[in-house]
Amino acid sequence: MKRRAFLLASMGALASFTSLASLACKKGAPQQARCKRCGMRVDPASSWRTDLVHDDGSVTSFDTPRCALTSWRTGQTPAKAIRVQEYYDRAWRDGAEVRFLYGGDVAGPMGPDFVPVDPSRASKFIQDHGAEAAYRLDELTADFLAKN
Repeated sequence: MKRRAFLLASMGALASFTSLASLACKKGAPQQARCKRCGMRVDPASSWRTDLVHDDGSVTSFDTPRCALTSWRTGQTPAKAIRVQEYYDRAWRDGAEVRFLYGGDVAGPMGPDFVPVDPSRASKFIQDHGAEAAYRLDELTADFLAKN
């Protein structure tokens, strides 16, 4: 009888501790950012992650260049610049320094996307991946993005 009471008390204490630990972990765990455009989780380590830079220097991260460009160009997210990771070396670059290639066999996590490539490597990317065209940042307007 004493053994049964001890086991029940131990199981109750373990259940209480587990539920309290679970609550503490949920409260202390940072929320993973979500894309303001599509709602997908933004993986900080993703090579597709793209940042819009605001006037005050703060950034808003998006899961893909397409989401960031669309949010920016439609006025949903005001920004002064866009930062992308160049396809070949994964270095962060200002969007004005790259070409955005579209089409071919490289797709982003949400499907067809604009792939940021250094202008000197754009023709290689087109040959290797069958991209349709390379666009400058100023060519990617809200109307253009809506059609592509």
